[in-house]
Amino acid sequence: MNEAALVLVVGVIQAVFAALDGLERWQSRRSRYAGERLEARTVGFLTATLLVYLAIQVGLIRLAPTADALLGFAGGLFPAGGRELGAAGVALVALVAFYGGGLCDYLVHRFFNHSRWFWWTHEYHHLPTQVFVVMPGLAVRPFSVFTVVPTALVTVLLAAAVTAALGARLDSTPLALVVGANAFVLTTSHSSFLRQWRWPHHLLRLAFITTPDEHLVHHTVDRPGNYGNLTTLWDRVFGTYRDPALPENQARELGLGYDQDFLGTLTFGRWKLPEAWRARFQLARYCTLGGSPAPRGPAESQFSANPRGGTRR
Repeated sequence: MNEAALVLVVGVIQAVFAALDGLERWQSRRSRYAGERLEARTVGFLTATLLVYLAIQVGLIRLAPTADALLGFAGGLFPAGGRELGAAGVALVALVAFYGGGLCDYLVHRFFNHSRWFWWTHEYHHLPTQVFVVMPGLAVRPFSVFTVVPTALVTVLLAAAVTAALGARLDSTPLALVVGANAFVLTTSHSSFLRQWRWPHHLLRLAFITTPDEHLVHHTVDRPGNYGNLTTLWDRVFGTYRDPALPENQARELGLGYDQDFLGTLTFGRWKLPEAWRARFQLARYCTLGGSPAPRGPAESQFSANPRGGTRR
């Protein structure tokens, strides 16, 4: 599998939606914080935080098995047949791998990331009170390796098993399609740009693909559910689906219900940024500080907060 090409595809997807979300945030800037101006130093701080998060993410991912290693392992368990996968075979393998991998993602996300002992692997992702693609913790995820590796392994094993059952040789084409689809959904589900319209929601939910509206509910303080990062199928099967169209799932507080900042999510809360830094870099825009959420726009209005130590279980 050409990993360089896949990285390029993922990068292009993220860059496109980062630009679109940036445009949406600029157009809607006067509806947040009573029109308070975003300072250049705040942009610099967020950029520096993104780079730190990225360095941790890349460093940990480099310790994980490569795509070729996973393919070799799967190929040893499920010996390949002699024929090529046709178009129908590629589609079948990709569908099974996507939705089957989505089951693994759901289970890891729900029972590992959101557990009391391993919440630290995911807390940074729920820190932002503004959900859009370029936020640290959303654009880059320092501890994503804990979700990526098991999901990737299950995805590859399913692809190899279905391919072997079809009597064909393991082809990287369906896996490349799944990687592209995963990157697309993980990016678009956090897009504030796409939340302006209803059509993306109606279109994606027909295939049980997680939509921006559905995943926004998952980022609320007090509405646990919608754990499927890739597909809502398993939330529906296991009874954790929350419909964003229902009034009780709308206009909820986002982020964490307790005091936390970007440094705290990397240090288990032991060390946090000084109050002077929090004020200087306008962190009340993006984090819940002191248990008193900053004013937000209509779609991100305050509702209630969990006590310190709550883990959004």
